[in-house]
Formats: sequence, C-alpha cells, structure tokens
Amino acid sequence: MTTADIPAAKRGGLGIDLERLAQQGDGWLTPEDRYALKTYGVCAQVQPGVFMIRVRIPGGRLTPVQARVVADLADRHGHGWVHVSTRQNLELHWVAAREVPTVLRQCEAVGLTNRSTCGHTLRNVMSCPDAGVGLDEPFDCYPDAKRVSDAIVARSAELNCRLPSRINMAFGGCSACQEHARLNDAGFVSTVRDGVPGYQLWGAGSLGTKPFLAILLVDFLPRQQAHAAAAALVDVFVAHGNLDDPKKGRMKFVVERIGEAAFRHAFTEAFHAHRDHDAGGVEEVAVLGDAERAEILRHVPDQGWGKGVRPERTPGRATVTVNVPLGDLTPDELRGLAALAEVRGDGLLHLTRNQNVAVRAVRLASLPVVRAELDRFGLGLAGADEATDVRACTGSAVCSLGITAAPDHGRALLSLPTLARNSNLRVHVSGCPNSCAQHHAADIGLSGAKVRVNGRTRLGYQLWLGADIAEGRLATMLGRVADTDVNQVVGAVVGVWEAVRHRGERFGQTVQRVGEDAFAAHIASVAEGFNPGPDPVDGPEGDEWVAGPVAALAHQAP
Repeated sequence: MTTADIPAAKRGGLGIDLERLAQQGDGWLTPEDRYALKTYGVCAQVQPGVFMIRVRIPGGRLTPVQARVVADLADRHGHGWVHVSTRQNLELHWVAAREVPTVLRQCEAVGLTNRSTCGHTLRNVMSCPDAGVGLDEPFDCYPDAKRVSDAIVARSAELNCRLPSRINMAFGGCSACQEHARLNDAGFVSTVRDGVPGYQLWGAGSLGTKPFLAILLVDFLPRQQAHAAAAALVDVFVAHGNLDDPKKGRMKFVVERIGEAAFRHAFTEAFHAHRDHDAGGVEEVAVLGDAERAEILRHVPDQGWGKGVRPERTPGRATVTVNVPLGDLTPDELRGLAALAEVRGDGLLHLTRNQNVAVRAVRLASLPVVRAELDRFGLGLAGADEATDVRACTGSAVCSLGITAAPDHGRALLSLPTLARNSNLRVHVSGCPNSCAQHHAADIGLSGAKVRVNGRTRLGYQLWLGADIAEGRLATMLGRVADTDVNQVVGAVVGVWEAVRHRGERFGQTVQRVGEDAFAAHIASVAEGFNPGPDPVDGPEGDEWVAGPVAALAHQAP
C-alpha cells in the first residue's frame, strides 16, 4: 500500500465522506483518506476491508450504559471482541468498512466519541483509577483530566490539521502515576502544597523508537491552571514542531532541537498568555487528609488485601481490580462488569493503564459474591497488576504495523513459574518497535522485529531490561531472541535476578549493579535462541519508527 502524505492530508483539511464509506465500502479511499479516518478513531487493519475503531474513554471512566452499547457493537460489528488499551480506551476490531459510520453514530448517541484517538491528535487524557478514593491519591484529578480532554478535542477539526504528531497527557499522584507522568508529552502529578491542590508538570516525554523521559516544567501548578498549561503545551508544539516530517514530529524532538531552556521559555510565555485569559471555573474537589489507616485496615476482606483488592479511605470499602488477561474481553464479560459496577460498586467502570478494569466502593462484605460473579465469566481478582498480568498490544494478527503476534507470546508467559513467584515484575510485549505496550518502561520488555539469531533471519523480539523510571532510567536493549525462545529467555532473565539480587533490590537496580553485559552473557549461555548486541537486520518502517534499534535519551530531572 502506498504511504500516505500525512502533511498533505492535514493541509487538505482531513475531510472524509463517511456516507460514501457506508454506501461503497473502502475501495475508493486514498492513503490520505485512510490517514484522515485515523483522526476519527478508525484505523485500517492488516486485513482488507475491515477497521479497528477506538473509543475514547476520558480518564478511563465508563458508565454501565456506555459499556453495554460497546458490548452490543462488538457483538454486531466486531467479532465479539473488546480490547482495553494501555491508555484507558476501548477498541473494536474487524469492523467492516460499510459499518464504520453506524458504529461512530451509536457511540456518539451515548456520550462517547472516537475523535482524536488515533493519528496525530490529542490522544486519550488519562486519570488515575484510584483518584478520590485511594490512600495515596491526594485528591480526585478526574475533573481536570476530563476538562482538558473535552476542551482540546472540541478543537479537533482545527488542531488535528496543525499538530505535528500526537500528544499524550496523564493525571495522577500515586507512585505509579508519578513514574508514568514522565512517559507523556504532558504529565500532571497530583500534589498538595499548603492545602492547595495542584500538579507538578512534566513535558515532552514519549517512547517509540527514540524514547525520551519528560523534563520538569513547573514544580507546582494550582489545579485551576491545569487547562491553561495543557493549552500552552499544545501551542508550543504547533509553533515549534516539525509538521513536514512525521518521523520527527513528536514533542521530544522540539526539546532535542531547541534545547530544554528554550523549550521551557516558550512554554512559560504561552502559559502566561493562557492563564491570563482562562477564567473558566473548575469543579471543586476535596483535599484528602491523612487517612485513618488503622481504622481502615481494621476491616479485613475475605482472602485479605492485595493488588486486586485495595483499601479505600472509607472503612469497609475497597477498590477491586479485575484481571483482564491481555486486555481482551468478550461482550458478555463487559456486560457482566457493567452489572457488577451498578450493583456492587459506585456505578462506574474504571479502565486502567494495565489493561484491567477496576470497580470502586465495593463493600468488603460483598467480596465473596463479587468473586463468584466474576468466576461465572472466567475472570477474577487474582494476579491483577502483577507479573503474570502481562501487558501486550494486539500485534500482527490485526495491526497493520505489527510484526509479531504479541498476544500469543504474552499469553504463553502468563503461566511462567518464575513470573508467578515474582509478582512485582512488569513484563510488556509490543508487536513492533512503536512501544504500544511500553516495553521501554518495563522490567522485562519485548519489541517485535525481524531479527538475526545464530545466522538466521526470522521473526522475534528485541529484549529490553531494567527500566527504573523513578531513577530516570529507561530499559536498555540487550539483544534479540527468536520468537520460539521467548519463554526460555524470560525465565533465564528472572532466574539470574533471583540468584544475584540483594534484599529489597528492584529489578532495574540489580541490572545496573551487576551490569547489562553480565545479564546478556548469562542469557546467551542458557538460551540458544538469544544473541546479545544490536541487530543488523532492518525491519519495515512504520507510522512513527525507523528501522533498527536506537539508544534511549533518558534525561534526568533538572
């Protein structure tokens, strides 16, 4: 297929005739039309005549009514498959071209939108699922995330023609969100100063083939100014980004080109302009004081506390996280979760970045019933957000950029004994270098590629080890592994870590102390299907990545 001239498509206005698509199918679409469809959340699959449709879920909060509509759409148009993405969205696959407009209309009818979920747009604005109820979140950041999302998406007809590339934004203040902030173009870390709720703002982070950790832009920003800060970052990106070269379009390349000091100066000027004119009110949120942990933990759930059952600030209530293997749900499972949220929770489903689904405000006394209801669908709370809850993208089976079958290899890792006994490890499997599963931020990351192993070119993965975002360090590529040897290599990696780690030492700390060369040598000695070092084989170019491995540009915080 001919590559789209993306700058030309943007300058042409990104118009698309959806009614013609409904009547004639997709045979008439030009490459530029197909890119324009992305800005409506409609992406071509590797199979002809069908599309993936991404549904935007701002902050990851989904009502039961909306969940049931998505489930019905999956039944009628999507081969009975709903996928939870790592940005708290939902995806439908295998949607026939003529049915695309119907799906878009029915999403809109229940307050959902597909705009700006693909392409060079403001992607979904994320919000911590624990915000407002968790012990570590200082206040509910969801209203700010929703306001920013709504305001910028309302400008999508204009902005999607001017943005050099996509923008990722996230809000949250727990330890996981603090780390995740540095992987985003705009990371708002919830914090409280002198009783005032606000954010620490990080900017210009992203992964892909040239990963770059965000730099600190503002140490404290009152939450009333969050919208102004987000709008300012968009303005700076439009003014200084590279519209003509999509491979150099991300915000990180602006920092690389003009330098951190100039980037901060440009942001500050734009922020002051927006702050002075942004007089819109914001929804009040309560600043949460120190939780009465003794009283909270006096209430004991059946089977005890864990990552799948976490205490809330209201004694006797819990947030339960349902383990959704590889983020894949059937329509009936999604309907079952909607009913669970209505009857046992706060009436909302909370999608997580780990491709799971959380239900909040569950009474501890109801947990046995909750477990029984989940068991009817083959789901449960065990293993949620743990090592055996492997993160994976949809891979080559449907994605036009995918190289390897990431879900298949992720599924095979679910039963690996070494992962089962090391619940805090994070394993991420991406089907290509684009890092949709964020392999650069994992303890053990795999990125799909054509690799040369023992003199033979074949499908496989580049192996990334040792991310420690809290220390400002992304994973390092140690070598390449044949796709048939993934389990053996991952097992060897975890085994050597168990043998040499110090008490209380994180995986990334062990890798740094022992040395990457030592880890690579050990893996090569026990796994014939692993070769250390960079890969001489070039893969096909995708939407954002160029062939071959690159070094991480992991900047330290100023």
